[in-house]
Amino acid sequence: MNVGRREAEEPAQGSLGHINPAMTALTPDSIAGTVRRKARRARDSVAAAKDELAAANATLKQALPRRDTDAIAQAAERTVVAEEEVRQAAHELEVVNELLDDGSPTPPVEGAPGSSGEGVRSLLPRIKRPG
Repeated sequence: MNVGRREAEEPAQGSLGHINPAMTALTPDSIAGTVRRKARRARDSVAAAKDELAAANATLKQALPRRDTDAIAQAAERTVVAEEEVRQAAHELEVVNELLDDGSPTPPVEGAPGSSGEGVRSLLPRIKRPG
């Protein structure tokens, strides 16, 4: 049984998990790598939940006719573990969606602010530090 398999606390809602935004450059490659890693974790969590539920159901099929309360309690515990695995997967997928949304550039709309075609050159006077 995998009870207590995850030791790390769940990151705060809206955070990117263990990603430290101050230390990570958001390049297309870094976003893609993080998306792949998080998607793989989600897939692994779903697979673990599936295994836990299959084991819980097998235990219940045998325990219910015998009214084996200890085995039924173990099956309930496995169900709780499966629920946590699903929560972890959902969190990982939320982060994946957030990264995909934030990481995909939107095409400029003609005439919209910022689409003058001047590029960085038009920003330089605004970002230069007074000397």
